[in-house]
Amino acid sequence: MIYLRRFFYLSIFIASNQLLADQSQSSCINLIKENQCLDAIEACAIEAENNDPKAQTALGMLLSGITHGDFRKNYKQSFFWVNHAAEQGYSKAQVVMAEMYMNGEVIPMSAKKAKVWYEKAAEQNNLDGVNGLARLYRYGTGVRKDYEKAFAYYQQAALENHTRSQVGVGLSYRDAKGVKKNMVKAYAWLLVVADKMDKNDLKMIQKTYKEERENLDQTIPNCKYLSRIEQASEIMTIGYAKKLLLDLKQRMSRKQINKAKKLAEEIKKERS
Repeated sequence: MIYLRRFFYLSIFIASNQLLADQSQSSCINLIKENQCLDAIEACAIEAENNDPKAQTALGMLLSGITHGDFRKNYKQSFFWVNHAAEQGYSKAQVVMAEMYMNGEVIPMSAKKAKVWYEKAAEQNNLDGVNGLARLYRYGTGVRKDYEKAFAYYQQAALENHTRSQVGVGLSYRDAKGVKKNMVKAYAWLLVVADKMDKNDLKMIQKTYKEERENLDQTIPNCKYLSRIEQASEIMTIGYAKKLLLDLKQRMSRKQINKAKKLAEEIKKERS
């Protein structure tokens, strides 16, 4: 459950980060990357007023996501702009809307309303939306718990290389949630995730992030992290998968592990 809660708080920024990649030439987005938070708000506001859903989503995330300094968050305007973008059919804003309802900070928590927005995003094949539905059904949040539906959603996104959903598939096989227990398949899917980053590279990046947090200047507004939150989420997921594998190794035979490694290679080839 700790893993789930962490990702409810992380996921709200993931769609925001994805839009940064989509609009790399935008002055609004570039200012966020440069940590010029107040200037970013002004630039994003201009683009948002021109009905750009990406800028509207970025503006909404800035208004509720800037940390430190003497910046006062504006949840009402944050919701207004993200909702405006979501209503236009922008799937990444729809995911942010869902996560806002799940977190209950910007707006009152409502898992039922979150489900509606996850579904809208999933209909456009937004994999974060699909993953959101999987989590709702796995944990019975706002819906009747349904492990089979959860697994189906996890698998749908996992087959398209969605990292967190691949972990979801692995855990489903491990815990026999919505699918027959299969430790080989559990290990294989978790290995697919773990192999996305070398152990030493992972440690180096984790160390860098830790040092940046410790040396953060808290006297000025901070928004730069919004441009890297997806990477941080990916790193957390990979690290989590590596820990899960260590536990599985203690519960499996050498023959099972070798079989799982072979299966993992097959899965990776199919996904590439």
